[in-house]
Amino acid sequence: MKKVAWLVMVMLLLGACGTDEPASSGAGTMPEEVKVSFNTEQTAEAIQPVVLSVTVTQGEEAVEDADEVVFEVWQSGHREHSEMITAEHTEKGIYEAVTEFDEDGLYFVQAHTTARRLHAMPKQEITVGSPDPASIIPDDSDDSQGMDKMNEHMGH
Repeated sequence: MKKVAWLVMVMLLLGACGTDEPASSGAGTMPEEVKVSFNTEQTAEAIQPVVLSVTVTQGEEAVEDADEVVFEVWQSGHREHSEMITAEHTEKGIYEAVTEFDEDGLYFVQAHTTARRLHAMPKQEITVGSPDPASIIPDDSDDSQGMDKMNEHMGH
């Protein structure tokens, strides 16, 4: 009887090892990417209200529950003096904030977006007025500067 019990146990163990299920790392399926698209015009006038606006989606679905959307705004060549502006959800995955640009120039806006445990940081240029071409400095700043600024923003 003991031999039969051992034989059955060995058969069960071998049978469990031979499943047709694909190997899995246990991570599950990857969530679909959160996409952030700017709705803001790429030109503006100085000392006039400008609506900074993005649409946040995941697949075909508008993201109505983003954890945070913060616009980082800076004039070309001066990222170290950027301003963080918290956006508000308005409708259908759209998040907005209002700002003004004090003077003509090339500005950059980066939408730091955290939604559904994913982070996206698209960037857009806005030309304000008629800037002097000599004043425009290409943006070669590292996005880690923006992340540092975002961490400071979340700290208060």
